[in-house]
Amino acid sequence: MSGRQEVRYVEWDGLSRRYVLFRPDAVVLSGERVPAIVMLDGRGGTPWTAMRSSQWNAKADREGFVVLYPEATRMDPDGPLHFLTNPQMWNAGAGGSDVERPPVDDAGFLRAALEDAASYARIDPARVYMTGFSNGAAMTYRFAVAHPDRLAAIAPVAGHFRLQNETLPEPIPMISFFGKRDPLSPVEGGEVQLPWGRRETRPPAVSSVRAWATLCGHHPDDGVEEYEPGLSRLKYGRRGERDEIEFIVVDDLGHTWPGGHRLLPESLVGPTSDRVNGNDEIWDFFRRHRR
Repeated sequence: MSGRQEVRYVEWDGLSRRYVLFRPDAVVLSGERVPAIVMLDGRGGTPWTAMRSSQWNAKADREGFVVLYPEATRMDPDGPLHFLTNPQMWNAGAGGSDVERPPVDDAGFLRAALEDAASYARIDPARVYMTGFSNGAAMTYRFAVAHPDRLAAIAPVAGHFRLQNETLPEPIPMISFFGKRDPLSPVEGGEVQLPWGRRETRPPAVSSVRAWATLCGHHPDDGVEEYEPGLSRLKYGRRGERDEIEFIVVDDLGHTWPGGHRLLPESLVGPTSDRVNGNDEIWDFFRRHRR
């Protein structure tokens, strides 16, 4: 793998905030406009943990796109970063300690980061995509609702749609993943003991998918289920159309990136799984959609 990894800063809402931009060498040398994927890590994550867990850089190098890794802000900006007591976290909605936080304009920051990247790298505005893990998945939903004009498709992984009474001016295609062995966000929903000391009730994962399907013009019960060894797929719409939605549940996956690298103990987040490569599935989905 070869490429340029740069830390860039943008001023937004009175804060100096940063993101990491990865550009494969072949992309830099070609000078052509290329797709961009924005990757948002979960609660307590950083741009560098997002790189390690998702391994998007290797996929970008093979396929010829750039990746942005924006950084969330700490709950207490004056205290040191700590996964349990002072995590970095996206302001992604309401309804849980993994999303509720003091007011921070993260949607505005992400738009500013995209504008900065477009001024620096040759990004095709019709092929900008966003994906995120856990709290980053919830933020992906929130950004898509706030700025639907900026995204060609989204891919939330192991996270919930935490907004209500929202609308979309037009459908935004989505592919989403959950693991059946996720101890922090059970796919069927229910009460969980979270590592930062809270007990909370999580909604069923499919409720977010049905909510997004509804925003995209589908009846929530109209999805078609398909089964493969070790996983299931729930599909709405037609392949390649703007209302295409796909929800993949992997039987042996925990609260980890599908086909990625686990950074936290299995006792905390459950198992990794190579049954499906999330990056391959997401990129195959993304590249058949453009604005």
